[in-house]
Amino acid sequence: MRYQGRKPKSFVQSFSWIGGLLLAMGILLFAVAIVMQLVPLSPADMNVYINGVRQPATSETVRIFRMSFLLAFGVAGLGLAVGGGVVIGRRKAQRGRNRRLKEEGLCLTAEASGYAPSNVRVNHRMLTRLVCAYTDGSGRTFLFKSGLLRMDPMPYLPQGQVQVYCDRDDMSRYFVDVDGSVGLGDRLVEL
Repeated sequence: MRYQGRKPKSFVQSFSWIGGLLLAMGILLFAVAIVMQLVPLSPADMNVYINGVRQPATSETVRIFRMSFLLAFGVAGLGLAVGGGVVIGRRKAQRGRNRRLKEEGLCLTAEASGYAPSNVRVNHRMLTRLVCAYTDGSGRTFLFKSGLLRMDPMPYLPQGQVQVYCDRDDMSRYFVDVDGSVGLGDRLVEL
């Protein structure tokens, strides 16, 4: 079955949408805090009651109200926006490292040896990692783990082999290309 216009679903779980959601919420809260600073407000608009007795509002009361609103919404918005930016930035950096490893790194064909659970749950289900092993010419065996996976890719891997891209200088820097090994770019895989 040929690929028909829609991008097939990846085996690798992506959390970048969470970064976008946090960033959008942060911008919204920060915008509310800024708009509240621009709304015309006078002591006559303030009704302050302590123990059921109306207290006269002053310009100091208005200033404290504006500052407390700015601190509550502004700090929360800024925190969410920074958190979302970090999530998006890390994902972008990870994609750049993976692309660099594919272009400049050493391509190894490793044997998929297992499917290990992780400590991350999504929809009451543990996400897993593909564990694969590569033995070089001198008999040394290297173990590699993939990123978090939605489901078991083992039935879709040709001959149970997966492509691993390693840094030529440091084998501990690697990228297990599960989607590339399955051939998601060439054919549609029913998940």
